[in-house]
Amino acid sequence: MSSLLLYRILFMAELFTAEFLYIFPLRKRKMFGLRFTACVAAGILLTLPFLLVDVLAPAFAPNAYFTSFTFLLLFAFTVPMLKFCCDESWLNVFFCGIAAYTTQHFAYGMANFILSAVEWGKSPIVGMYFDTKIDFSEFNLETLLFVLLYVFAYFISYVLLYFTFGKRIKRDERFKVRSMSVLFLVVAALFVNIFLNCIIIYYGDSESIVDTLMHTVYENICCFLLLYVQFGLIERGTLESELDFTRTLLSETERQYNLSKESIDLINIKCHDLRHQIRAIGAGKGLSDEAVREIEGAISIYDAKVKTDNEVLDVILTEKSLKCAKEGIELTCVADGTALGFMANADLYALFGNVLDNAINAVMDVHSSERTIGVVVRRVGELVSVNVHNCYEGNIDFDENGLPRTKQSHDFHGFGMKSIQRIVRQYGGTLSITTKDRIFILNLMIPIPNKTE
Repeated sequence: MSSLLLYRILFMAELFTAEFLYIFPLRKRKMFGLRFTACVAAGILLTLPFLLVDVLAPAFAPNAYFTSFTFLLLFAFTVPMLKFCCDESWLNVFFCGIAAYTTQHFAYGMANFILSAVEWGKSPIVGMYFDTKIDFSEFNLETLLFVLLYVFAYFISYVLLYFTFGKRIKRDERFKVRSMSVLFLVVAALFVNIFLNCIIIYYGDSESIVDTLMHTVYENICCFLLLYVQFGLIERGTLESELDFTRTLLSETERQYNLSKESIDLINIKCHDLRHQIRAIGAGKGLSDEAVREIEGAISIYDAKVKTDNEVLDVILTEKSLKCAKEGIELTCVADGTALGFMANADLYALFGNVLDNAINAVMDVHSSERTIGVVVRRVGELVSVNVHNCYEGNIDFDENGLPRTKQSHDFHGFGMKSIQRIVRQYGGTLSITTKDRIFILNLMIPIPNKTE
């Protein structure tokens, strides 16, 4: 077995290990473990055709151009494999693949640096690029030391880079890369770095310990900076999403203020008119039905303003209260907004927005006299309890995950329920749904984080 073939196999094992670290928090397809194991086996098998090239076309190997092309091609094969394992967009999968390749190359540089220092410039890793044979019969304590140092370098590198960068990919969270141009600049820089590494290995001065060590230090600095820039794209996307949400929230708050102001103005006008109506009552004349309805409508709009001591919850509950008032739905709400202070604004807005939209859609099919929705948010020990109940018509079928199936003609809470479940799980909570006497009951239990954590 040639050294280069052995290193290609080792490279695939290292690359898949790094890729596993970055894709593990992503949404996985069914039988993820079996899929990923099959991909690792297929990836190792893909290294075998290059052995034929080494034997049948020695003019192509070993040299810097063919070797760098080999590793880039092997990496390219792993990207669709990651897509096969993860229920994510191609862009997110490619993002994680590039991060993994950069991490693997950083670990390679770290191992090369340590072994070069131990061997005073003659790293065994560099020797694996050339057409030499490995004689396992000469395995001794020195070889064992090299293996242990090699594994140690990769372990330290993977742990360091994962906790520095990889932890920024949140579990079950679809991150967004807003700047494609910057991402592809990172990709181009990584590929150039890999190509230059092969150039130096094949045509550089391997006898100079200073050149060798400085080269590895330069490579690792480049890889670290590339990861810093790459994962900065996630933070930028998150900040831009939060900014968009803040703008939306401010716009909604302004709209609620305008509605409240209009309602107050309307009530003031009606109160002014009441003086004349009172005089009419005093003269023995009653209020007309139309006048009563106008006054009730103005007061009901004014009463739709909700205060829970949580700005985001106030906005979403007020918005839905106004919608309910317009549709003739009775919405009762008892909410301790302070208990939900630990949740991100966007998550809180999306959670209650989906919950109340589902409830409103369901009660629209009920007779107008029975259109009721109840919301209770309270703290129970170290948990937040959210209870939402409403009437509904028809039958509700549940899927294998306990969620209502979406009907073509009736939503029955199907729309947005997966989003609700995702947000609740993100905070370590549980979701349960029950139905009784045509009442749909949604219960959420979310643990409150310890402030000292």
